[in-house]
Amino acid sequence: MEPSLLPMRHQAPVVTLQEITAHTVRAVTDLRVSALQQSYVASNAVSIAQAYFHPQAWFRAVCFDDLPVGFVMLEDPTLLPDWIGPAQVGLWRFMIDERHQGQGHGRAALRLVIEHVRTRPGQTLLRTSCVPGPHSPIGFYERCGFRRTGELDDGEEVLELALRSAA
Repeated sequence: MEPSLLPMRHQAPVVTLQEITAHTVRAVTDLRVSALQQSYVASNAVSIAQAYFHPQAWFRAVCFDDLPVGFVMLEDPTLLPDWIGPAQVGLWRFMIDERHQGQGHGRAALRLVIEHVRTRPGQTLLRTSCVPGPHSPIGFYERCGFRRTGELDDGEEVLELALRSAA
């Protein structure tokens, strides 16, 4: 059979973390959580602006089949030129657009974030914090393996995920 006549194999759409570019920034800043969730996360436009003033910020668009569906930002002190360790990478912002929630994109993106953090020097925990409340993402993080630490950071509950088992 000639190569052009071979049946085409379609790749299943996948979730990826992609750099935000001049071509995608508008789509990313247009993403929104539901009105009930808005008090739990800053807008993506504010987050991107903050990232440009924090050299320890690592941020990406969460994409499904190359369509932006969310946003993630880490606070990664290992990116600082004077970093000598130890310091912890923290999940600073994470959101999935309301039209794309409940489809597994958040869980898949969080797995990619965790794998990325595992590549950073000296990282054994990933920490985040959330405002408690009826529409808080705390339950999502707990279903993904995070545990509450009992700590509060500026009124937010701190959660952490062990990245490696203790030797």
